[in-house]
Amino acid sequence: MSRPQVPRRRDWAFVAWVAFVLVALVVFTAMVTAWAVRHAVANGKYLSPAQRQFVLAVAGFPGELRAAVWQLADVLERSPRALFFDRRAAEKPHWVRSFPSKADPGYLLLSGLDPTVHHSTVRLIRISDGAEVAKWDPDWTAIYARITDKRFAPRGSPTNARALNPLLLAGGDIVFGTNNALIRLGPCARTPVWLLDEPMHHSNDFAEDSVWSPSIASDGFADNPYLRDRLRDDAIARTSLDGRLLERRSMAGILRRNGFSVLLFGMGGDALQTDPVHLNEIRVARADTAYWKRGDLLLSARNLSSVFLYRPSTDKIIWHKMGPWLNQHDADFVDDHRISVFDNNVYGGAPKDQPFVAKGDINRVFVYDFATDALTQPFEALLAQAKPVTFSEGRARMLPDGGLFLEETNFGRHLRFTRDQLLWSRVNDYDKDHVGVLAWSRYLTAEEAAPALQSLEKRQCAKP
Repeated sequence: MSRPQVPRRRDWAFVAWVAFVLVALVVFTAMVTAWAVRHAVANGKYLSPAQRQFVLAVAGFPGELRAAVWQLADVLERSPRALFFDRRAAEKPHWVRSFPSKADPGYLLLSGLDPTVHHSTVRLIRISDGAEVAKWDPDWTAIYARITDKRFAPRGSPTNARALNPLLLAGGDIVFGTNNALIRLGPCARTPVWLLDEPMHHSNDFAEDSVWSPSIASDGFADNPYLRDRLRDDAIARTSLDGRLLERRSMAGILRRNGFSVLLFGMGGDALQTDPVHLNEIRVARADTAYWKRGDLLLSARNLSSVFLYRPSTDKIIWHKMGPWLNQHDADFVDDHRISVFDNNVYGGAPKDQPFVAKGDINRVFVYDFATDALTQPFEALLAQAKPVTFSEGRARMLPDGGLFLEETNFGRHLRFTRDQLLWSRVNDYDKDHVGVLAWSRYLTAEEAAPALQSLEKRQCAKP
């Protein structure tokens, strides 16, 4: 009987050498790939435009493939998984569901996932009885076929489409953004009245016969190629109600011309490499007061934790305040001498499981009084009970009756307070296991909703 051969020592050495070479190649390839992707994203000088496009295309392929697979699964299963989240992971013991509310004569212009059609819609809901009095149901596939990819504004996908911060026009149409376009949609058709293929993101607000929205420019760093190629240049943009871009002004340019370069460049770190301002709100002053003029703009810059009062007619920042809000959203005019600010109260770049500086921190609502230079938190006790904790996005509006409407966007919850109690709370439930995402809904008083309601009454197609 022959004895089995035992590998010789040099055979094992060869195997070890081959394994070492393979590991070294993998590590080297990973390092080169990481360098190439980072260099391409930063518009580095060592890659040509064609090489940069190739590197980014290769790097993005796995994500595109996964998105395509999920999109196909969503279509087959009619399951918009990109637009809902696990109710068990989100819901907290202090949540309540108390909607509708007979005591509230207002309306909820709800933008978010609609369980009846399995995608995002906009619905006008009468709060007193919960009745849906109108619905706008976008054909997201047709809409996204008309949207192009843009620098700092990815095209996105119909599977995660949201109608951001819809404005209700007196005639019954709505205007909303997608982060990559601005759209006007009527209640009688799923295709847009018009679509402006420009990067419009976050909020929308009326200005006479036009709409102000945050946008993206390219001229704020025209005199500095290094910054121009690396930094997102947020902008304020005004669009006519028939879909024409009327003007766009670089936020970097506004800040630099007004002596705020220290805010723009003084942060350093990763934020400076990509998104130094992050404009997330534009609100229009409706009347002259002792502290602002009609047409002035209240601007919220999240990554600067700053709010600015800007006068377009003179290109001047006439007031600004940094903090105490932290990475805030939704600055708003309250009356003729006060503004409110929804304070996310989080630190930038934090992981989603711990965005707050200290355990137990929650979102806050500040009111600043121009007449007294005083800051207050009139809803501090009520918010301590409701515990809103949206780490990004979020809305809060002080209402004419002295109450507060708040959207906890990240967790699909709407809260309506009087001066001293929670009036109602609505969770955007999708099914028994999931909560649907929201998209910057609005509270409308009966007076604010009346013109559109009269028009919708005449447009029979608007009735559900």
